[in-house]
Amino acid sequence: MGAALSSHRDDKQDQIRKAQKHLKDQYDGEWHWSVEGRTRRPAITPHHLKDRMLELQDAKQVYRKRRYLNPWRANEHEKFPDVDAYYSTNKEYPRRLVVQASSGALDDAGPRHWSRRKIRGNVPLIISLAELCLNPLGLEQFESGYDDEDESERHGKQRKENPLTVLKRILHVIAAALSTLGLAWIIQLLLSIQVVTAPWSDDGTAEPYDEYENVQWYWPKHAVNVLDQSPENKKPQSQLTNLTIPRRLVVRDPQTKQWVAKETTELRDEKTGMLRPYIFLSFSRANYPGKEDHELRPFLYHIAEAMLKHENRKRDIDEPPIEAFWIDVDCVSPADANDKTEEAKAESKRTKDVNSICDAVRCAKRVYVVLPSNDPNEKAIWGQRIWTLPEVLLAAGKTRYCFSHPDAIDKSNLELPHFDLTLTDMYGSFWPGPTSRFRSSHEERTDEQPHEDVIGHLVNHYTSTTTLSELQLFTCAIQAMAKLSTGKNRQGYTTTDMAYAAMGLLSYRISPNPSDSAFQAIARLSLVNDSNLLLERLVCLWPFENTQKQLQAQLDVKDNVAGSATILGNIADRDQFSIHLWDIKPLCSVVGIGDDEYTPTVILDRCRGIPIRWKDFPRVRYIKDLNGFRATMAQKAVYAGAWFLLTGFGLFSSAISLQFSLASGQSDIDVSMYLVGVALFVGCAWIISWFSPWAVRQLCNSGATGVSCHLVGFEGTMPLKDIEKIIYGNFNHRLTYAPSSTVFSRNLRNKKTREGIEPEDSTWWQQEAKRLNVPQGHRLFTIVDTGSMTVSVIAAERPPVVALVCGREGGMVRALLCSWRFEQNCLYRECVMRMRSSVEYLATPNDWLKVSLASQGDVSRTRLEHLRRMRKQAKAPPTPPPKDEPSTVSAVKVGPHIASQAVGSTQTSSLASERVATS
Repeated sequence: MGAALSSHRDDKQDQIRKAQKHLKDQYDGEWHWSVEGRTRRPAITPHHLKDRMLELQDAKQVYRKRRYLNPWRANEHEKFPDVDAYYSTNKEYPRRLVVQASSGALDDAGPRHWSRRKIRGNVPLIISLAELCLNPLGLEQFESGYDDEDESERHGKQRKENPLTVLKRILHVIAAALSTLGLAWIIQLLLSIQVVTAPWSDDGTAEPYDEYENVQWYWPKHAVNVLDQSPENKKPQSQLTNLTIPRRLVVRDPQTKQWVAKETTELRDEKTGMLRPYIFLSFSRANYPGKEDHELRPFLYHIAEAMLKHENRKRDIDEPPIEAFWIDVDCVSPADANDKTEEAKAESKRTKDVNSICDAVRCAKRVYVVLPSNDPNEKAIWGQRIWTLPEVLLAAGKTRYCFSHPDAIDKSNLELPHFDLTLTDMYGSFWPGPTSRFRSSHEERTDEQPHEDVIGHLVNHYTSTTTLSELQLFTCAIQAMAKLSTGKNRQGYTTTDMAYAAMGLLSYRISPNPSDSAFQAIARLSLVNDSNLLLERLVCLWPFENTQKQLQAQLDVKDNVAGSATILGNIADRDQFSIHLWDIKPLCSVVGIGDDEYTPTVILDRCRGIPIRWKDFPRVRYIKDLNGFRATMAQKAVYAGAWFLLTGFGLFSSAISLQFSLASGQSDIDVSMYLVGVALFVGCAWIISWFSPWAVRQLCNSGATGVSCHLVGFEGTMPLKDIEKIIYGNFNHRLTYAPSSTVFSRNLRNKKTREGIEPEDSTWWQQEAKRLNVPQGHRLFTIVDTGSMTVSVIAAERPPVVALVCGREGGMVRALLCSWRFEQNCLYRECVMRMRSSVEYLATPNDWLKVSLASQGDVSRTRLEHLRRMRKQAKAPPTPPPKDEPSTVSAVKVGPHIASQAVGSTQTSSLASERVATS
C-alpha cells in the first residue's frame, strides 16, 4: 500500500515537473522554427514564471492540460494553458498566438505573452516582378488625392527638385529599362500560364470578412429568462416591486409609558386600517465612533421624542398626531439563529427589512438627519456612506436635521435645535469637493477635469429642476454609490450593497444573492429594470484608464473584481471618445451574467465578429476596372502577349512533331518555315512583354478601393508606404489613417476632408501615447482594414484576436477588440475601436459569447492577488477568539424595554450596521 502511494506521488511530481518545463520552454525568449516560420518566444523572469503557473492553475490548484469545447461541441484536443491563443477555424482548436512585429517592436525584450516574428506579406510574384521592372530604386511615383485648394501647393512642391533628385531619376530610368529587358519576358510567361488565375478579378463585390466561430456552451449564473440559466438556479430575475410599509415601528407603550418596538400589524387604525404617521431617523454610526447600539439607543430615543413634540406642535388640527418613529437599531429585525447558510440569511426577515428601508423613507411623514454637531466634517462623514444618499433623495421636501451628542444630552430638555433642509442645501454641505456641475456640457474633458457631478444630477432630478431618463438615473446612481463607502476602507464598488442601495430608487427589485460580486449584483439589477439596455451600452463604453496608483489600490482590496472601479466608477462619465453611455445604440443583447469569480463577464447574443489576423498579411484580391482607356489597353496588351507566346509555343511543338515525321520519311514539309513563324510570334510576344509590367500595375491599381476584407494587425507602428508595399507590392496611397477610429486619431484629422494625416515624425506615436497617459505595460498595435483601406493604431496590453461589433454611435459602429483564453472560453475587452457602418453587414453573426469587460491583464493580476492572499491565509495560524464578550446593558440604567432590545441588537449581522441610514 505504501509503495503504491509512493509511486503515485512520484508520478504526480513527475507530471508537475513536465508541466513546469513546458511553461518554461514557452517563455524562454529564444528564436524557434514553427509552422508560421521563425518566431521568437516571449521571455519573463523566474519570479513571474511562478506567478504565471499559479495564475493558470485550475480550480483544484493544479497546472495541467485543459480541453476546449469548440463551436461543434468537440473537445478532443487538449493543451496546456500558457501563452496567448486564438481559435483556428481551419484546425478547429486553439493555437498559440504569433504576432508579426515591426523592427522596433521586434527588438524590444520586454515581457509578453505571445510569440513574435518579422512582418511578412503575400504579394503575387507577378506584381513583385512588375514593380522591380518599373521601380527598381523604390522611388515614390504615385500621387495621393488632394482637394482643389491644395493643388497649387502640391505643384509648387513638385517644382522644387535638386540635382540629386534629377540624378536619381536618370538612374531610375536606366535601371527600369534594363530590368524590363531582362525580366519582362518572365512576367509575360507567368501571365500566359496564369491568365485564368491572375491576381485581378472582374467581380467588384466586396468579400465578407473571415468568419469568426465561437460559442459559449456553459450556463450563465443569471439570465433574463430562467430557462437560459443554470438548472440549479430556478429563481426568475424579474420582480416588480410593491411599496411595503415598515415591519416595525417604535411607539410608546400605553401601560409602561416606555418606548418599545412593535409590529406594524398592531398599529393600524381600527377603522381605516391605515398605518399611523411616523418620522424616520437617519444617522451614521461613523459620526459616533466608539459608541455601541445600547449607548446610542437612549440618545436616539430622546432625539425622536423631541422631534415628535415639534411635529405635533406644528401639525394641522385635522391631522392625526404623530406618535411613532422608525430607527434601525430597533426596527430592523434581529438575525435569526436558525439561519445557518448564506442563502437563508439572504431570505431572512432582517435582510428584507434592510433592503426595504427605502420604502420606510417613502412612507415617513418626516425624515430627520441626526448629527453630533453642525461641523461640516460631520456632515461629510454622514454623506460618505452608501445608504444615506437614496434616503435623502427619496425624502426630498420633507428632510430636517438636528444635532446633539450622547455625552452632552439633557434628558429634561426636549427643545433641540433642528433645521429644515432641502436637497440643494445638502448638496453643498454633505457632499463637498470639486464638482463639474457648472461646467459646460460641450467642454472637452481633460485629465485634470473631474468626473460627472452625478450627485448634483440626482439632486436636480429629485427636486424637479431637471428630469433624468431611466437610463441616466440608473447610471448616475451607480456611479454615486461606487464613489461612496460602506465602512472604513470599504469602497462602494467592492460590495453588493451599492446595488441594493440603488435598488430603492428603481421599479424592480432583486433578491440578495450572497455569492454575487458587486458587478453581478449591478448587472442583475440592470437586467430586471427598464434601464434602456444599460449593460449592452456599457459593453461598448471605453472609460478612461486608472492611474498605476489607483490600480494598485484596487488590487489591495479584498473582494475586488477586476476593473470594477473603472467600470462602475465611470459609468456616467464621458468615455475616451467623448461619448456618454446613453449616446450608444446597442446592436447586441446581453442574455446573461457570467459566474466568474474575479471577472465582470456577460453573455452577448447577436453580436458580429471579425477575426484579427496576426501571423502575416494575407494575399488580397484586386478588382479589374476597364472603364478607362489605360485599363483597356493594359488588358489587351496582356492578352495579346499571352496569345502570341502561346501561339509561338504551339507552332514550336508542331515543328518538333514535323521534324520527327520527316526523319521517318513520312512527309516532305519544310520545317524551317515553322521555325520562322515561331521566332516571329515569340519575338512579338517579347516586344509586347516590355509593356507587361505597366499592364500589371495598371490592372492591379485600377481597383484602388480593394475587394478583399481583412483585419490584420502587427505590433508597433510603420509608415503607410511600407505597410502598403508589404500588402500590395507597391505604394499608391491606397491606405490612410482612419480619422476617428481610436483616441490616437484626434490630432491626425485632415482639416477639410474626412481622412487621417500621417505624422511626419516616426516618434509621434510614442509621444502621443505618453500624452494620453497610456498605462504601463500597454503596447502600440496597428490594425489594418483592407476592406476600407484604413489603418488604426491602438494601445492594449494584449493583442486582440477578434473584433466584436456591438454598438453604434455618431455614424460609426463600435467594435470590442478582445483577447481570448481557451480554458475559460472567455473574450477579454482590450480596447474599443470605431469602424465604418458597412462592417456590420460584412461580419459574421454570433450566438452566445462570454465577454469580460475587464482586460485579460487586469483579470490576471486580480486573480493572482486573490490566490496569493488565500495561500497566505492558509499558512497563517488561526486567529484566537476575542477574550472580551460584547458588553450588555444594565436594566437599572436604561430600563427593561431597552435592555431586552439591546440583547437582540447584539445578534444582528454587519449588514445593517454598515447601512448608512443606520451606519
